[in-house]
Amino acid sequence: MQLHGPELGLHAKTRRLGNVPGVTGEADVFIGQQHYTSNTTGSMGGVTNIESRWRGLSRVLPGLGPTQGLYAGLGLHTLWNDLRGNSTTGGSGYERQAVQLWLPLRWVSDDAWQFESGLLLRGRHGSKLSQSDPNKPDITNTQRHGVYAQASWDYSLDSRQMITPYVRYTYLADSDVVKTWYEPNSQRWQLGLTWHWDNR
Repeated sequence: MQLHGPELGLHAKTRRLGNVPGVTGEADVFIGQQHYTSNTTGSMGGVTNIESRWRGLSRVLPGLGPTQGLYAGLGLHTLWNDLRGNSTTGGSGYERQAVQLWLPLRWVSDDAWQFESGLLLRGRHGSKLSQSDPNKPDITNTQRHGVYAQASWDYSLDSRQMITPYVRYTYLADSDVVKTWYEPNSQRWQLGLTWHWDNR
């Protein structure tokens, strides 16, 4: 199966997280209306997809500049999409949701380039199969293997505004098997542009 389509998101970043010096918090929330296609079950439009990413990061290896260096921390990602309805072949879909704990690492350079990668620590993926067939059980699978990588570049418009184009790739391996059901491996590409405004 494939889901593709545009997303609109909100990015927020703190200068410090609580009273802990050198630790910052970040959040991203995306919502999209996407198109579903499958070689076996046809296609469906208007699939709502909501993703959120929450991170706490601290600089663990300073660079030459005030913000340059290697950052590490913890990240919590959530994903929900609504495949309820009928596809072009008459197939019936269901809601899917995931919660994942990640270990992110980010390198920030003085020339505005950033590279971030992450390693999945543990994830839980829920599929409400009973919405497509009352005789099927609702399943929660455990995800243990996954990685992501993101490259971005900051371009300043003025002293308070900046745009950041980025490319992101995420890979999740097969989940465990519950009652013969499992969540298959997935790949996701995201191309985007973030507009930053500093309210200082």
